[in-house]
Amino acid sequence: MNNKISVCIICKNEEQKIEACLQSVTWADEIVVVDSGSTDETLAIVKKYTDKLFVREDWPGFGEQKRRAEALASNDWIFSIDADEVVPETLALEIQAAVANANDEQVFSVNRLTHFCGEFVYHSGWYPDKLPRIYNRSRYRYNQNMVHESLECKDAPITDLQHNLLHYTFSDLSVYLQKRTGYAEAWAQERYKKGKKGSMLKGSLSAVFAFIRHYFLRRGFLDGRIGFLIAVIQFQYTFNKYTLLKFKHISANKKNDSE
Repeated sequence: MNNKISVCIICKNEEQKIEACLQSVTWADEIVVVDSGSTDETLAIVKKYTDKLFVREDWPGFGEQKRRAEALASNDWIFSIDADEVVPETLALEIQAAVANANDEQVFSVNRLTHFCGEFVYHSGWYPDKLPRIYNRSRYRYNQNMVHESLECKDAPITDLQHNLLHYTFSDLSVYLQKRTGYAEAWAQERYKKGKKGSMLKGSLSAVFAFIRHYFLRRGFLDGRIGFLIAVIQFQYTFNKYTLLKFKHISANKKNDSE
């Protein structure tokens, strides 16, 4: 069985992190990168590692952009990773051995270990973080979610790989908070289009539970100050989601009343 692997990456303005990612997947049979309009040195860095670089500036959301990347691959076996993730050699060898003898119904998950604000996070609901990332596109695809996209592989036989995928997320807290606000806005917009409604009461209650879930139930307290920070950020993010959704309806109603 000769199962070749295409690594698929979507990115924008990732000059600080994407080279480490690309260096860690040079073992793959192909690297496909879909960029959504970088203005820094990202494209120049990517060109050193692959000629399968595509620029698609009409941003459709994370899920659809990943679907574009998998469609542009030459091989059916896809390993989808993010530009801020690194594949250690032990995981690379494990992936190659697993896929070499896999049938197209199988899916493999990686356990992502996140490095946040200078520390690896081993609790807080962030670890273990088993994500189905290696799959055959003839059977499975990513969904079309604007944010929090995931692989559509219900009922698939999933094998958990043992070695960690390293996730070097934001070291700059202000940038991370801005991105979380963007996620909340995208979440609210997606649900507004579906006719969903939000309220500040629901947002408040959900935010409190989000803090409890991450700090106590998911043992964030064992991560020290980083665990407390994560729980507070989840509180804020959850409250923002429902409040933004609420005010989208308020704005729409005011617009209708004035017409």
